[in-house]
Amino acid sequence: MSEADHPSRSGRLGSALRRDWEEIGGLGRIALIGLALALVVTIVLGFSITRAARGHLLDARAAFVETAIGELPFFPVDEPPGAAELAALDAAVRIHILGGETVRVKVWSPDGTIVYSDLRELVGRRFELSEHAKIAFAGGMGTQISDLSDPAHEVDRSRGELIEFYVPVLDDSGAVGAVVEVEQDVAGLNAALGRIARNVWLSIGIGLAVLGVFMTALGIARARDMNRRRRQVEDLLASSYRAQEDERRRIVGALHDDIGQPMYRVLYGLEGSRARLGDDDPVAGELGHLQDVVRGMDDTLRRELRILQVELAADTGLDSALADLVDVTRRETDLDVTFTVSVATQPSQEHSIELYRAAREALTNVRKHARAGRVTMAVYEKQDRIVLDVADDGIGSGAAPGLGLSMTRQRFETLGGNIDVSVSSNGGPVFRAWLPLTE
Repeated sequence: MSEADHPSRSGRLGSALRRDWEEIGGLGRIALIGLALALVVTIVLGFSITRAARGHLLDARAAFVETAIGELPFFPVDEPPGAAELAALDAAVRIHILGGETVRVKVWSPDGTIVYSDLRELVGRRFELSEHAKIAFAGGMGTQISDLSDPAHEVDRSRGELIEFYVPVLDDSGAVGAVVEVEQDVAGLNAALGRIARNVWLSIGIGLAVLGVFMTALGIARARDMNRRRRQVEDLLASSYRAQEDERRRIVGALHDDIGQPMYRVLYGLEGSRARLGDDDPVAGELGHLQDVVRGMDDTLRRELRILQVELAADTGLDSALADLVDVTRRETDLDVTFTVSVATQPSQEHSIELYRAAREALTNVRKHARAGRVTMAVYEKQDRIVLDVADDGIGSGAAPGLGLSMTRQRFETLGGNIDVSVSSNGGPVFRAWLPLTE
């Protein structure tokens, strides 16, 4: 398939979506828009609730850590602490803070020196203060989940991630004299967040499922109503077709029997009367003129009868009717028309009539607009469909579909088929009409 076919397919898809959007009506459109908005809102809520829960859990842990740090016996950090002061602080840390999810405690001085840590090898070492430590020295509360990439966490880097709480400690003057860093394992937080996320998404999923069931029920009810109306239209159209074909048959019989036969008798009477007169008799000349008029009327009547009769494609068969249409096109134009039929299942009466009309509409458009020299018509079966293709080497009409093509497409859509006019790989227009093989 050529690249030129892709715009045509996308155009057909767009047209089909627009027709579906129009057919579902105002209630259906409101329901679809409501479903889309509900889906967006629930997704946003799901992530927002999870994010908010994470923030609240961190705040709760920070409050607990801040309370526990308030029980510690601190000492001034502007001078080296004594052994007794460090021992008392270490004992209080191990009783009130360390253990469980808390894996490390540090006390920082403003210059970045660790004046206390439960890991003795860190005491006295100096590092650059982190941004969250600086926030704590400014009087705030710093909290972060660290990847432990900074040098101060080198000894704990194997843990992967830790939650860091930076709590300011005020001296006697009310200024921040030191900052306590408490590091906790992130696994407990992640587990709690996982449970919250599962419950949130489970609730959202149940809500969406209920909404989906409701929307599905609404859609099914709408579809049933549309199908009922479609069946009514199809029944009315089928009745109209049958009445139309019955009327056409009556007209064909009336023209042939009530007008054609008397016209033959008039023609024979004129010929007999003229035979009794001499060639130089002026009445004979007038009778000859009348004979020509009657013959012209007879030719016109025969042509119209043939058109009306071929319209009844079910009587002679679709292939015979199309073959006659091709012969007429060849005689009346300079077009080189190639015609093939490959159909194992004969279409119904209504489908035969519509396919014939579609072929006649396509050939008429070729004669009017295409400036073509060669036309290929093919009728074949494909995927439970009977397909009519009319392709030519012309330029196409280049205009919007006319009334004839629009009406033909509407009849095909009513019968479960469709019509498409596209461009083939060699650049020529292709008229394609198809109908289902079953009614």
